[in-house]
Order: sequence, then C-alpha cells, then structure tokens
Amino acid sequence: MFSTLSVSTRIGLVALCAATFTAITSELAPVGLLLDMSRTFHTSTGHAGLAVSAYALIVTVAAVPLTVLTARVDRKRLLLVALSGYVLSNLIAACAPTFGVLCFGRAIGGGAHALLMSMVSAYAAHLVPKKLTGRAISFVFGGSSMGGVLGVPGTAAISHFAGWRVALLVVAGLAAILTVLIAVCLPPVIKPAGRPSGPYKVPRASVRAFAWVVTANAIFFLGHNVVYTYIAPVLMAHGLPESSVSVALLIIGVFSLSGLWASSQVVDRWPRAGVLGSGAAISLGIALLGGALMPAWGSVAVAALWCAGYASIIPFMMSGAIRARATTADTAGAAINSTSNVGILLGSALGGQLLAAQGVGILVPVALGLCLLSMLVILLSGETFPTHLGEHEDEEAAEQMCAESAPLAT
Repeated sequence: MFSTLSVSTRIGLVALCAATFTAITSELAPVGLLLDMSRTFHTSTGHAGLAVSAYALIVTVAAVPLTVLTARVDRKRLLLVALSGYVLSNLIAACAPTFGVLCFGRAIGGGAHALLMSMVSAYAAHLVPKKLTGRAISFVFGGSSMGGVLGVPGTAAISHFAGWRVALLVVAGLAAILTVLIAVCLPPVIKPAGRPSGPYKVPRASVRAFAWVVTANAIFFLGHNVVYTYIAPVLMAHGLPESSVSVALLIIGVFSLSGLWASSQVVDRWPRAGVLGSGAAISLGIALLGGALMPAWGSVAVAALWCAGYASIIPFMMSGAIRARATTADTAGAAINSTSNVGILLGSALGGQLLAAQGVGILVPVALGLCLLSMLVILLSGETFPTHLGEHEDEEAAEQMCAESAPLAT
C-alpha cells in the first residue's frame, strides 16, 4: 500500500501507529487489572472503574481545547510531550500508595491522550502524498484498534503472573522506548499550502453529517464500555475461573483482529454496510453474552465476536468525520477522540453504578440497548455513511481536510 513512499516516511507511519497502540493500551489497561486493583486498595470493582473514568474525563474535556490552543506548536515536539505524559502517568499509577494517587496519575495520562490522539491523523496526512491521506490515517489508527484488542489482554496476562503494578511499569517502559525512537526516527511534517484566505463557510449538510458521526460514535462507545470495563466479572459470572481471565482476554484480542482486517476491506468502498455490520456484530455478541445458559468458554467466544465488531468501528467513524468536511482533520480527530471518551467515561461510570446496585446481570441488556440505539442513529443519518463511495471520493475529502489543517504543520 505504501511501497512508493520513502523509508523515513514509512518509519514515521509505523511510529505513529505504535503511538496510538501505546495510547489505547495506557487508557484501557485497567480493564484487565480491575480485580487486582480493587483488592490492593480494598475497594469494590465498580469503584475501581474510576481508574478508567478519571482518564476518560480529562480526554473528554481537554481534547478539542488543547487541539486549538496548541495549533501552532511544533507537531513533533508536542507528540514527544504527549508520550512523556504517558510515561509519567503509568509510573505514578504503578507506584501509587493510595487509590486517589492512582487516579491522579491516570488523569495525567488523560491529558497526554487528549493531545496525542487528536494530532496523529493530521500528522499522518502531512507525511504522505494527498492521494494516500485516507489510507495513512486508517493505518495509523489501526494501532489504536490493536491497543484495544491486544494491549488489554497483554497487560492482564502480565498482571496475572507478576502483578498489576508490574504491568503498568511495562507500559511505562514501552512508552519511554517509543518516545526515544520517535525523537530519533519520526520525520517532521512539512507545511503544505493552506486553504485560500478569506471567509470560509461550512455547509449545513456538512455540519449535520458531522453531528451524526460524533453522536453515533459516542453512543457506540457508551454501550461498549458499560460492559467491557467489567468484562472480567461478566466472564466469571458465566463460570470462567479468575485464573483464566487473562488468557480469555488474550484470546478475545487475537480473534478481534479479524474485525480490524474486515473493516480495512470495506471502509473506503461500502461504509454504510460496513459500519452497520460492525454494529450488528457488537449487538449480537453482547446479546449472546447475556444468555443464562452460556458456558464459560462459550461466553469467551461470543465476547470475541462482540469485540471484533468493536475493533472495526474506529476506521468508519474517523473516515466519516473527515468525509463530512465540516472541520479540519485535526479537529475531526479531536472530536472523535473526545466523544469516544465521553462514551468510555459514562460507560465505565454507569456500568460501575449498575454493577454495585444490581449486579453483573444488568450490564448486558443496558449495553445492548445502547448499541441498538447507535445503529438507529446511523440508519437515520442519511448519507453520512454512504452506501457506496466513488474511487476518489474519500481521497478528495482527505485532501481538503489536509489543506485546511495546514496551519498545524511546522
């Protein structure tokens, strides 16, 4: 796909992909560590879910404002600052003597996440020729999908054998190594020609399309995280031994990569069918997980189906936000980043409250209802997710977004 690019550009794209992997792994690592964390700090599993909520709250509030405030800061320098924030965040969390200090460390990670995940799409766009912009962004955000499906079970496995503090230290170490590699290897972006001067009016249709995308994105993430944040107790309720949870999460992660591959085959051609297919996989997997007679490893299998659908969602949402042409690529990325974390924040908080008040059985029907609501939003969104894309349609949208985000490059 990128065979015509220079070696330095390919290294840059891989580095950005690794950065999004590190970002999502840092964000969602507590999902696989909640049981151990709750025991360490003598708190409930639902309360321990605040380790996810604190992170998501900062991203939700800060993503768009930070993107605007840092618009003219050197992109590579800002990326290094964000990665350093991940290092500090995981170090503080790993060494936290109290749960409050843990949440403070997580909040620092939220600030880093608000910066990094909002800038990488525009950075990728500036590294490649305009005709490859859309594919470059999809490639870079593939790292975030892999972070969700592999980073969580990976840290859970480390926690199982060495403890949750060691798992977070490993994440901090990976972030530190990546910071050094990016400082040495990532090419700086070159400022392209900006958009024409003068007033620029965004069509109402573009604003409506953008609103549909971010709304659907927020609801999908809300529904997913109501139950995914507490996936360990959900699987254990089906009879899975606690000692097998990390292995189950790893299996789910490996099989979930099929969703990422599937989305890459249709995201630039049939976005409507693709995003609805992803939503259907999520909904079916969650519905089957609610079956009272579902055996332990059967619950792992249907969770793999659900998470395969989840892994495929991000490319559709990001490309849809860019294709709406309502704003620049970096601001579109910030909006998707922010609304994703609205879903993560509210989902983990709502799931924790429901878990504490009514038990694990209530999580699945609530999550299923929210996912079906998001699919309804998509069905009502008109051409926000078109049935078919012309050969150059996404490319033209990406070119326009790249030009409009030109002031962000240095």
